[in-house]
Amino acid sequence: MRSHTLRRRKGDTGVALIEFASLVPLLGLALLLVWQVVLVGLTSMYASHGSAEGARQAAVTPYSTDKIDREARKRVAPPWSDDDAMSVEVVEDPADGSFVQVRIKTPAVLPGFSTPWEIGAETRIVPEGRH
Repeated sequence: MRSHTLRRRKGDTGVALIEFASLVPLLGLALLLVWQVVLVGLTSMYASHGSAEGARQAAVTPYSTDKIDREARKRVAPPWSDDDAMSVEVVEDPADGSFVQVRIKTPAVLPGFSTPWEIGAETRIVPEGRH
């Protein structure tokens, strides 16, 4: 009876290792997905900060697009603030007023790949002296 139970235990050796090895790719994929969601959140945060800073600058110097662009990019970290990844625009709307609109391409979690997502934010310009 003992030899039967010993043989059965020997047959199960390594099963845990094989199960762990089969789960590693799934865990890695889940980690990459979570990191991509973090990158989307950071992109949204940077777009919001950039548009707020651009609107503050536009309130002081409304016709200086270079200063507005510079101030909007100042609050955004380098990969997101590159010229090919970020755009800053002052949008005039006769009904609602003026806005600073910032659009940023969301980076991909894997190098060499790009995402089709572009996240934007806009902030209303409140000119100095008006309330």
